[in-house]
Amino acid sequence: MSGSDAQPLPVAPTKRRHPAFPLSFVTTGRCLLLVAGGDLGASRLATALEFDWQRIVFVEANPVPLTRELAATDDRVELRERDVEEADVEGVDLVIESTMDDELAGKLAGWCRARRIPFNAMDKLEWCDVFYSALIPRGPLLVSITSGGESPALAALLRRLLAKHMGPGWCNAALLMAETRRSLPRSPARMKMLKSVSEDEGFLTCLAENDIGGMRRHLEDAVRRMSM
Repeated sequence: MSGSDAQPLPVAPTKRRHPAFPLSFVTTGRCLLLVAGGDLGASRLATALEFDWQRIVFVEANPVPLTRELAATDDRVELRERDVEEADVEGVDLVIESTMDDELAGKLAGWCRARRIPFNAMDKLEWCDVFYSALIPRGPLLVSITSGGESPALAALLRRLLAKHMGPGWCNAALLMAETRRSLPRSPARMKMLKSVSEDEGFLTCLAENDIGGMRRHLEDAVRRMSM
């Protein structure tokens, strides 16, 4: 087919009904079940350890050394070195599967749905209740990028591009704003003040330069003006 005969790609609609609503899952006091293998399993466990799970159950018949090392350094992790069983999903709040075994994913999905437990399966959209996100952690800020499981490679690329422009100033700005927010009573005035500071050019310049003192002065000035 010549170039002139090639059919143009369909243009994506400007509006669409997304299949997944983006929310952050609260991990405090909850239990995660990871069913994963090899180096990817170790990577999944390392990511899970960055969150405030009460308990992490990791099931793999032959875990790699890094998985064993991570499990040994955090008492929240229970490593079960065997094939996953239906009993493993009992009492957990979220199940993540990261294997190349379609049959296993379908079995896990059935066990989870019978108990209404949210389930994620790697590269198997038909079984997913929730999707993995590409993450950029910056202190209290956690930027999450997802394609709804349709283009994870592109989400990962966007994460790398954005991360290059999010230096330590973002982390310190988030910590300072959280500190200021906690020091004030909940009110529309507090919300308006913090929004105004976040859009102030002077504050943003201090953020880009990681000028902690400058950011603090901008916040203190804004609090004084709010109380006048």
